[in-house]
Amino acid sequence: MNKQMKALSLAMVVGLGLIGTSALAEQTIGVQTGATTAIATARVQVSVVVQKVVVLRVGNADATVPSVTFTVGPNPAIAGAPGNSLAYAGAIPPTFGTTVATTNPVTAAGALTVGAWTNAAAGASLTCTLGALAGATSFVTGATAAGVPGTTDITVTSVAGATNLQHPTANLTGCTNASTAAIASLAVLGGTFTYGTAFTATNLAAGTYGNTVTYTATTL
Repeated sequence: MNKQMKALSLAMVVGLGLIGTSALAEQTIGVQTGATTAIATARVQVSVVVQKVVVLRVGNADATVPSVTFTVGPNPAIAGAPGNSLAYAGAIPPTFGTTVATTNPVTAAGALTVGAWTNAAAGASLTCTLGALAGATSFVTGATAAGVPGTTDITVTSVAGATNLQHPTANLTGCTNASTAAIASLAVLGGTFTYGTAFTATNLAAGTYGNTVTYTATTL
């Protein structure tokens, strides 16, 4: 490479360096004469970036998964049960009763604390879906059929009011048809979901039935 080309290359490098430097800086100069006002300006870009957040709680405020278990059996209870050939002088079929146990956390019958919050400008929506539950036959969609309880037989009651989170529907059928409940932006929602039953016990075949209910809060 001759001297002229080396000089040209050096000039180009220096020029590119100056261009890069000017793109990173904000510096100006004002030069005037006499009584004319001299002005120099410099800009600073100030911004606030807020991350989009959505929070959802059903049950404990931790990583445990709550359980609501309904047990259907003779009412009043049979003395000595469980057992065989026990003394019984009641009706055929017997009268059935349903008890409910709530764990993780242990709460009042079928009631779970819920909460939600989002800062998404358009808010968020709450949906639910039904998945398999180990050791259980899934609920049928709708009412009891062939001895299997249905999604309409498992009711869910929400606490009324704008400051409380609402369940997508009044029973688990809403978890099969994409029903939604609104979560308003910047609103702290609380309340409870209380799970109950609407089946006729004498229409149910012996067995274990259930689903895992997954709730999803999605920003809009």
